[in-house]
Amino acid sequence: MTILLNNDGYWHDKYRAALAKHLPERKVVEFDDDYDKADIEYALVWKHPDGDLPLYPNLKAVFSLGSGTDYLDAHKALPTAPIFRLIDPNMADDMALYTLYWIIHFQRQIEVLRQQQRKAIWQRYPTPLAHEVKVCVLGQGAIGGHIANVLSRNGFETFGWSRSPKSLDGVNSVVGLEALQTVLPDMDVVVCMLPAKPLTHKFLNKDIFERMKKGVSLINISRGSVVDEDDLLSALNQGQIGAAALDVFAIEPLPKSSPFWGHPNVHVTPHMSGATNADTAVEIIAQNIKLFEVGTMPNYRYEREGI
Repeated sequence: MTILLNNDGYWHDKYRAALAKHLPERKVVEFDDDYDKADIEYALVWKHPDGDLPLYPNLKAVFSLGSGTDYLDAHKALPTAPIFRLIDPNMADDMALYTLYWIIHFQRQIEVLRQQQRKAIWQRYPTPLAHEVKVCVLGQGAIGGHIANVLSRNGFETFGWSRSPKSLDGVNSVVGLEALQTVLPDMDVVVCMLPAKPLTHKFLNKDIFERMKKGVSLINISRGSVVDEDDLLSALNQGQIGAAALDVFAIEPLPKSSPFWGHPNVHVTPHMSGATNADTAVEIIAQNIKLFEVGTMPNYRYEREGI
């Protein structure tokens, strides 16, 4: 049995080492290798070329090397074999810690203190306690829900918005667009964890920004397409959005000409809030392959649908 590996060309050495560790009996080929498509039974892929996977006649299952599905949604041709998203608790923890870092940064006015340090100014400011800071996490899927739980456990008053009801300990569930518009004016921080879907394209736009509390902080760790970047820049320039931590953008890498780079109230990171760890990812996939081979369907099967 042969495994096809294509992580869009990145970190294949790490994935090969992890596959040798967790699936030592399996042969591994990379997309650019010379191999017989009939030999491939499992594919581990990220941003694989559209139309290729249906050409593997003995393909049993596809394991995506990430939780996002926008590249799959864009494919015109998908295999009949089931496709599974990667939900790695280690990735979810990383993204939760990234979010927690920036919320504390905004809560404690760290940027003000950094500016003071450059000028050798010793001055303290009163800052709110965690339970006085209201945070809304947009998107309550497997990772968004985990982030909301972590924020709640750290004392922040946490709200989780989704289109269907969710029940998470310590998280105030907000359901539907009308309810979101009602709570947004009270939020101090808004965290975007919405998937890239037709329903979410430029969901965060002028209308949504204007409903937020003036000076709100925004954290986006989902996909750049969810934000209307022109509207966000306008909201930042007008002070409607007080600060933004942006890990994802409509075009990546972020062009050097982008005004986000030099904006005084924007913090840019290079899509690293929750990078996939090859070893833990392959360990999960190896467990799922073993489940699949004894007739048990793994969790997080991909389906084409809205949020």
